[in-house]
Amino acid sequence: MNQEKITILIINNDSSETEDLKSRLAQEMRVPWDMAHCVSVKEAESRINKADVVILKPEMEGLITPREAYGDIEHMVFETPIIVLTDDDEDKDGLSTYVMEKGAADILIRGQFSRLVDAIEFALIRQKITTRDRRVADKVLKDSKDAGDKKYKDSCDQREIDQKETRNTLSLFMGGYSASDHGSADKKTSE
Repeated sequence: MNQEKITILIINNDSSETEDLKSRLAQEMRVPWDMAHCVSVKEAESRINKADVVILKPEMEGLITPREAYGDIEHMVFETPIIVLTDDDEDKDGLSTYVMEKGAADILIRGQFSRLVDAIEFALIRQKITTRDRRVADKVLKDSKDAGDKKYKDSCDQREIDQKETRNTLSLFMGGYSASDHGSADKKTSE
């Protein structure tokens, strides 16, 4: 089976941690992969659209908070899963809960990368399912809209037919004058 190569974008300003991640990937990845690395959110802007999965260390931006770093990355991607690296004591600030509520694919405690490959594979599988489900829902919505548009057009066409029939019926009761010509009917009756 020929598998397509996935691109993993690591956004992390800790070079030794990035090397640990790369080493773990080299040893354990079960699918073909390639890696790109950025040291800031700003640098990631030009590379993020080529990534299949993002691994983000959000507390690296100096003046920007980890939540803002996550939010900036999240706004750059549409259907790319984000795996967030957190410190063990980071939960006191609720970062893990925050990013999971915002839609992160997973969180990993920094330095504890035994679940890294599984987290990536599960994130990609979930994203594929989510994308497929969204496309099915979009198609159903489009088909429903098309059916609704057709019903609306048919309804308008039927209303026009009904209005013509009503005018013809009124014309018979008005002595051959059409309902729209009632001004002319006043002329003829005055003669």
